[in-house]
Amino acid sequence: MKKFVAILALVISLAAASSAKAGIVFSNTFDNGYFVPFTSLTAPGVKYGDSGWLSGFQPETYTLNQIDLGLAVYGSIFPGETDITVTFNDGDPSGLVFGPGTELYSVTIPDVQLPSTDEFGPEFFTLSIPLPNVVTSGGFNNVGWSVSVSNFEYGGSFGFQCSSTFGQTTGFYTNNASFYNGSAWSLFSFGGDPNFGVANFVATIHDVPEPATAALLALGLVAMRRRVR
Repeated sequence: MKKFVAILALVISLAAASSAKAGIVFSNTFDNGYFVPFTSLTAPGVKYGDSGWLSGFQPETYTLNQIDLGLAVYGSIFPGETDITVTFNDGDPSGLVFGPGTELYSVTIPDVQLPSTDEFGPEFFTLSIPLPNVVTSGGFNNVGWSVSVSNFEYGGSFGFQCSSTFGQTTGFYTNNASFYNGSAWSLFSFGGDPNFGVANFVATIHDVPEPATAALLALGLVAMRRRVR
């Protein structure tokens, strides 16, 4: 019985260590309205981006395998579509916040469906983008992402769900979002209230467990099963 308790304690401690590093490392909630800057008149090359810190200033690197973007549309009674290019960066894409903004991965997702809106009101959806095990640089672990559109065929506007400071559930937000006008980056926020004036786009970032931690956890689980039998 004592051996069983010891094994169980080991498994629990390994699971806790694994969960601290595996799963969701950045997330926030949709509690601060929406920002929809993209339209059919948006100039080619325009990008909007954001950044944040993963799980509160961990010194280790993370291996990221997915980002879920909270997106919004407004003002079209007809559905449409667009190609969306999502770029993942070391730090904010602008290079004006923590991190140099070096590109880590970029992918274009064709024919993303933009829903119609009821009586010109907003509609909201989530776009999940797999990442090919993108490894962060460590240190502050500030990562960023940006979005641009092409082949925009939609009568309304398109953009982002937004979160307040209260909506941050994992990791830490940055006060400013970033804007690329085709030739240079700049930063912006929504101003006013310190909690709701931040430009904090809704996103969830996932990582994968470190191989050593995952293997130890598996061994502990196998040992516990054998002991139970």
